[in-house]
Amino acid sequence: MRRVLALLLAACLLALPGCGGDAPQPSPSASPSLPPAASPAPGPVRFSLGYDPASTLHPITGDNQVNRELTGLVYQGLYELDNRFVPQPVLAASGAPSADGYSWSFTLNAGVLFSDGTPLTAGHAAASLNAARAGGPYAARLAGVTGVSAGDDATLTVYLSSPNGSLPALLDVPIVLEQGEGAPPLGTGCYRYEGGKERMSLQANPYHRAASALPYATIPLTPVTGADERIASFDSGGVTAVTTEFSDPYALGYSSSYETCDYPTTSLLYVGFRASSGPCQSSLVRQAFSRAVDREGAAQTLLSGHADPACLPVSPLCGDYDGESAALLGYDLEAAAGLLEQAGYKLNEEDGLRYHRRTPLEVTLLVNSDNESRQSVAEEVAAALRSLGVGVTVNSLSWSGYTAALAAGQFDLYLGEVRLTGDFDPSPLLDGALNYGEYANWELTQALGTWRAARGAARVQAAKELWALFAQDAPIAPVCFKRGSLLVRWGMVSGLQPTRANPFYRIEEWTTP
Repeated sequence: MRRVLALLLAACLLALPGCGGDAPQPSPSASPSLPPAASPAPGPVRFSLGYDPASTLHPITGDNQVNRELTGLVYQGLYELDNRFVPQPVLAASGAPSADGYSWSFTLNAGVLFSDGTPLTAGHAAASLNAARAGGPYAARLAGVTGVSAGDDATLTVYLSSPNGSLPALLDVPIVLEQGEGAPPLGTGCYRYEGGKERMSLQANPYHRAASALPYATIPLTPVTGADERIASFDSGGVTAVTTEFSDPYALGYSSSYETCDYPTTSLLYVGFRASSGPCQSSLVRQAFSRAVDREGAAQTLLSGHADPACLPVSPLCGDYDGESAALLGYDLEAAAGLLEQAGYKLNEEDGLRYHRRTPLEVTLLVNSDNESRQSVAEEVAAALRSLGVGVTVNSLSWSGYTAALAAGQFDLYLGEVRLTGDFDPSPLLDGALNYGEYANWELTQALGTWRAARGAARVQAAKELWALFAQDAPIAPVCFKRGSLLVRWGMVSGLQPTRANPFYRIEEWTTP
């Protein structure tokens, strides 16, 4: 919308014959002036990206968003996730679990070289994965990995604390060859870093299989530190591609002419319930409240289409999403009213409120006031519940107050957001650190473990059984998975295929003018 307004304003200014009565007017007796010298036509804008020289470029330990956008161009993992969250082999030629599921063995592709010509070995892969386990942005996803070891140059083994049939979905961790202290490590990706800290570029990696197909031999890197510099560089053309989340409160306000290409993410927006006390102890009430959530409306209207509606804590683009179970939790106010009736909450026609005996059905909905999008979703959920005769108080708190209220259990419902791992394991929400509502169901926990361990056809069946139990108990009410956006200056390139982990996915397939 900001871009459209900027373009309309520019068009209006160009259409006006004069703006301001104080502009000097030519004198009738003045000699005619010579025509101005022709200005050279502007040259084409070069494709260029930003980087933050104040932060590390190390892909395993660094957490700077701007620098992490470059990771997929310089480094590769054993696998990478496509936009249906299917792990595609990259450096791994094959992988298979042991009979008991507590380890996986992987064989590397032959002939892969780092950008200095050094052959990739299983030792490099093991060292990188163990470094990722030790700390940094990949540590949480690898919490279930107890060790990684190389057997020979071509094979490595990953050991697990519990079976995970979807382990490859977690192994898009960059595999690196360390250099001297302070220098970014080498990778096997299609580009490599060149230059010093203050003047850097990406140069095509001559040892990469797609080097001859890359659209750019060199990609200049522009130093940007902080949001203001990033906006200014993009608007001026110093940086020609960036990523953002339009639903994020800190989304950067780019105003130049650009094309937008969305990509799905694992960031789940959901309604949580206090299952240990209050009205939401009842699974019927939780089901009713889930059916009162207009997910399609939230995604399309409140999040401007930058989201995928979901009734389950797994992306609807993923093969493990079960449509039959999801339908049992979908938006249906009539069904929601019926579930509340079954739970014993009868509608009083005089005041329009629901009561269990003489106790009104009243709940507190907690939301973070720092996030405008979440507040809008929370208000819509509250409005839907009120239409069913539920008394709702929306408690909008600052981030510190919100997290404190969550920890203290001062809510009946809350609007939350979590970034799930690539295997869509919801364990943290159902029986882990993010289980603020103290939900407990041994049968669902068992089904969750069975699904996590399963592969192939067995996993499909395990997913059906898990999500059927989830629909019956409704421990949380997923709303949608947010989408990220790659912004590229208008007309520079076509064939964009951004993914959650790599906005420049398959850059060798891009088409340039």
